[in-house]
Amino acid sequence: MTITEFRKFILSWYGKNKRSFPWRKTSDPYRILVSEVMLQQTQISRVVPKYKKFLQEFPTLKSLAQVSTRKLLKTWKGLGYWKRALFLRESARKIIKEYLGKFPQDSRSLETLPGIGPYTAKAIACFAFRKKEAFLDTNIRKVYLHFFFSKRKKVSDREILEIAQRAVRKKNPKAWHYALFDYGAAVLKGKRINRKSLHYYRQSPFQGSFRSFRTKAVRLLLSQNKTSHKTLESFLEKEIRKTQKSYSSEEILFSLLKDKLIKKSKKYYFI
Repeated sequence: MTITEFRKFILSWYGKNKRSFPWRKTSDPYRILVSEVMLQQTQISRVVPKYKKFLQEFPTLKSLAQVSTRKLLKTWKGLGYWKRALFLRESARKIIKEYLGKFPQDSRSLETLPGIGPYTAKAIACFAFRKKEAFLDTNIRKVYLHFFFSKRKKVSDREILEIAQRAVRKKNPKAWHYALFDYGAAVLKGKRINRKSLHYYRQSPFQGSFRSFRTKAVRLLLSQNKTSHKTLESFLEKEIRKTQKSYSSEEILFSLLKDKLIKKSKKYYFI
């Protein structure tokens, strides 16, 4: 299949099967930043209601930049990977301070924002500013592997991106990437195509994972103004014993303190 045939096929399918999400109806870089950070390793069904609530609470960069950690994490609750919320606030502060409130438009500048990697930077550049750089996520990678590397194993992203860049629809790169997302998510759903990728990584189950205990600690602290050292440590040790994991409350709390998700005084932990 040629690049032209591939593009025509995908766009034809997309014309009849496109999905609708609130972040697809805007070119506002702030709203797109929020959606892309939320969508990192999180199912769309969980993101949609949280995206709407988040923007109701923090409709502008300024409102996000000024919010307290406690209110921010309460709003974020349910999405997991809590540090992403702090990255969003740090990004808002950086854009206001270093860019005078005006979003950088190229992917290299966007990648300097906290928590923004190459994929997210290029996605924001595309969806907010119609930049024409190709980028890969799980679903897009799956589409290229299916059509162009069906008989290969250990395919590198570099090889895929060479084809992906040639395939970008220059007139509307935004719709083109949405089409790839949707085809990968709908038609190729459940197929283990990404195992052909040299960069394949299978996410470990949440239940009983280190991050699950971090979440338990944060949720408890959000439900109370402050919690004594002994109470929180005992709570975590009890939860850990239920799963027979070898983690300790000390290492869980240390990781949360290091990430600045929680604070510690002489007697208490708090957010």
